[in-house]
Order: sequence, then structure tokens, then C-alpha cells
Amino acid sequence: MTGDGVPQSASVRRQLDEDIVGLVLSFCRRFAEVGGLARSLLGEEMPRLGLEPADRRAVAAGFYRVLRLRRRIEFALQHAGAALADRDVDRAAYFAALVLDGCIAPEAAAERARLGRERIDFRAVAGIDAVIAAEPDPVRRFGLTHSVPDWLAERFLAEFGSEADAVVRGLNGWPPLTVRANTLHVTREALAEEFHALGCRTEPTRHAPHGLVVEGDVNLFRLPPYQAGRFEQQDEASQLCALLVQPPPRGTVLDACAGSGGKTLALAAAMANRGTILAVDVSRHKLAELVQRRRRARTDNVRSKVVRADGWPDDVRNFAAQADRILIDAPCDGVGSWRRRPDARWRLRPEHQETVGRKQRALLDRAAAALQPGARIVYATCTVFHAQNEAQVEALVARDPGLEIVPITEVLGRAAAEPIADPSGRFLRTFPHRHGADGFFAAVLRRRRIPRAG
Repeated sequence: MTGDGVPQSASVRRQLDEDIVGLVLSFCRRFAEVGGLARSLLGEEMPRLGLEPADRRAVAAGFYRVLRLRRRIEFALQHAGAALADRDVDRAAYFAALVLDGCIAPEAAAERARLGRERIDFRAVAGIDAVIAAEPDPVRRFGLTHSVPDWLAERFLAEFGSEADAVVRGLNGWPPLTVRANTLHVTREALAEEFHALGCRTEPTRHAPHGLVVEGDVNLFRLPPYQAGRFEQQDEASQLCALLVQPPPRGTVLDACAGSGGKTLALAAAMANRGTILAVDVSRHKLAELVQRRRRARTDNVRSKVVRADGWPDDVRNFAAQADRILIDAPCDGVGSWRRRPDARWRLRPEHQETVGRKQRALLDRAAAALQPGARIVYATCTVFHAQNEAQVEALVARDPGLEIVPITEVLGRAAAEPIADPSGRFLRTFPHRHGADGFFAAVLRRRRIPRAG
């Protein structure tokens, strides 16, 4: 295991194999040319390469490492006095990243890098931490240490204080390979046996009752249990968020930001294919993926509909007014999922918080306006910042006193809730460094019932 939590199976030998290096550099160049999302680029190109799972993981690890460490790499190479030709920049960055993460010695990097006539002092690269530690400005020092923009460094320090280092180190790590057993067709224990029979080791997730962490280099999507709809890849925090919905038997649920349907399918399984789930989203492409996943999972209680960002059509509003639960997996800055999207930090801007804040408020107000007495809103984000989490929930309750916060200890029971709750016991709060799961927030709100007269 390396310093950033990259699995040892993504071995140094593979990281240094010239074929792997070449593929990583091609992804770096393509990303620089076309932009977009790193995850989407990998998803589009990887299937065409025909790589074994271990090599796929090594390429992804190398590519993500360069993206995650971009600021430290640039600072380290500048400190080392590197004046590189354009053709050598990506290769220098890749080997600098390996040195910075302790995967390779500076001498070996200098030998392997082979940068034409250019020579880089990789010992200076390796010693960059001492240079950063001497930086007098705490914000800049934090930003260089964790390779984040200064404005984000300032926000982490202001919000988390002495725990900020641990929070960001966790967010900079390598995510586990986590799946959720589709309990319509299999128990977690039976699924673990199926993985074992296929030569895959698993461990139960720490908090989610239907999850497994799969060890090693495995292409999940080629496995027969996946093709038979017996599991979905889903981070443990996302599984816990779906668990909070707790729909009643044969109930009705509006999944208001369904995306490609990870939580939708978890809810369908929790409802044992009974009741009705209406999954809506602004993205037609994501909902098309949900339909494919729903068919593979063999769920019968899910309908889907594309909606506009500025409001729900009459049929969705009418459904919401009858729903027992409205799940809002709200748009946010995505900081909690940096382990899977290391490039996201470079796309964020300070004004983004206000932009997503307006969208979150609009969704919450829309859901609250439709919510019937006794019904619940479950509001979730994959960010760690207070303004998009607790502050939004508390502001909604202030605007609408007919709503009350339901502590997650009441929803899940104290024993299950306490390890994943904030200190008040009201909200779900997960962090990679504490829980091994993505950074997630969730809250449950309920419309108060109107007392009967007399």
C-alpha cells in the first residue's frame, strides 16, 4: 500500500512498464486536449484497449495520480529547475508523481524517465515536502501539501481546523471497490460465496448491511453475478443514504435527482419490488442508463421521466403530493467523491458554491411545497462543506416551520446510526478517513401532521 492508499496490486512493476506508462501519458495528453471528465474519458477509451483488470487499474491509478497531484508536481518540477520541452512535460510529471507518492526512488526515476537531453533533479522533487513545510503562509502551505487551490485550502482550514489534514488526505486516497447485493435476488452472504467461487476475496462493508468490499484487481462488469443483476457497484456512503429513505411497505417514492439510478435500484430492492418509485432527472442520457440497469436488476416498480431544471411537470408534482418519501440527491460541488474524480478540484470555482446553493434551495422548496403530512424528504449531497449540507436543511426548516428534522438515530436505530452520524445524531456524515466511504451528508425531514380539531 502506498502513501495515498493505492492498492499494492497496482504494483510499481506495472507502473513502470513502458506500455502502462505510454497509456497513462496518452490519457494525460488527451485530457489536456479535449478536457471534460477524466472518469468519462477512461470509460470511453478503456474498453477499446482490451487490457487485463490489473493493467486497467494500473493505468487508471497512474492517470488519476497525475491529476490529483498536479499542483505539487508543477511546484516540485519548478523547484527542481526543470525546463522541459513540450514533448517531455507529461512524462516528467508522471515520474515526478511516482516519486512524490513514494513509489519509486529518485535515482530510479531519473534512469527511467529518459527525457531526451533534459535532466531533472528528482532528488529535489523528492525533497519538496521540506520546502513546502517552510512556507510561511498556512493556506498556501496546505494547498501545496494536498495539491488543492488556495481558495479551497482556506475553506478546508476554516471548516475543519486541526482535522483538515486528515479530511483531505482521505479525500485524496484510492477508493475501495464496493458493491451492493441486490437483495431481490441474493443475500450479501450468498453473494460473498459467489465471489469466493470466482476467486475473488471480499469483506462486508463496515456500516451498510448489504455491501461488500471486493479485494484485488477485478473487472466487476464481466462477472456472471453482475450480468445476472445480482449486485451493483455502489460506494458504501451512497448505500447508507438510500437506507435512510426507509419507504413504507408498498409505498411511493419520488427520486428527484435520480441520475443513472444507483440509489433508485437500492430503493427498489428495499421495497421488494412493491410500491412505486418515480425516478426523474434532467439528463436523458443518465435516465437511459438507469433503464438498462433496472432491466438487468429485474426491478418492476420503477418508472422514469426526464424533467426540466426549472420545475416539475403536473404529473410529477401530483406524484410528489402523494409520495411517502422524496429523495433529493442534490447537485453539489462533489468534493466528497474526489477519490473517484480527482480532476474535479481543478474545475471548481469559488462562485460554484452559490450556484449549486441556488439549485439546492430550489429543489428543497419544490419538494417541501408538495410534501404531504407525515411524509419525508431525504436530502443528500456528496460534499463535506456545511453551507451545502446542514445550512441548507436548517434554512429550509426556518422557511417552512411545518417541517421537522428527524434524527437519523430515530430512522436507523441508535446502534446503527451513531458511527455514521454527526455529533448531534441528527445527520449522516461520512468521511473517507473515518469510515472508508466517500464524503457524504444526508438529512431526513418530515412534514408535521396537523392535529385533529376537538
